[in-house]
Amino acid sequence: MESEFTQHLKQGEFRIPVCTKCGKKAWPPSSTCSECYSRTALKKVSNRGVLVEFATSHLRGHEGVFGIVQMDGFRLVGSFESADLSEGMDVRMIECGMKDGTPYYLFAPEK
Repeated sequence: MESEFTQHLKQGEFRIPVCTKCGKKAWPPSSTCSECYSRTALKKVSNRGVLVEFATSHLRGHEGVFGIVQMDGFRLVGSFESADLSEGMDVRMIECGMKDGTPYYLFAPEK
């Protein structure tokens, strides 16, 4: 059975579990809060973050620019269309989804 998180991601919607009691964001996705052990519910969150670090991959089949983005309360690994990046810059998620059964998150510099 497919998770609710995956269903939303397949539709291009980025939502993460948030604790219904204490409000802590659960990443990676979990149905139980790691802080107070209450249930979580999927919520829309901001698509904006700050680029912590990035690297360029030259591995065949995995070429591209990848980075760690500090979102609001969690970090996310994603890819970038451009290599014109700098650590600490504001970025936004421009696309997300599932590709070959794997989640992907595409970011771009904030304009």
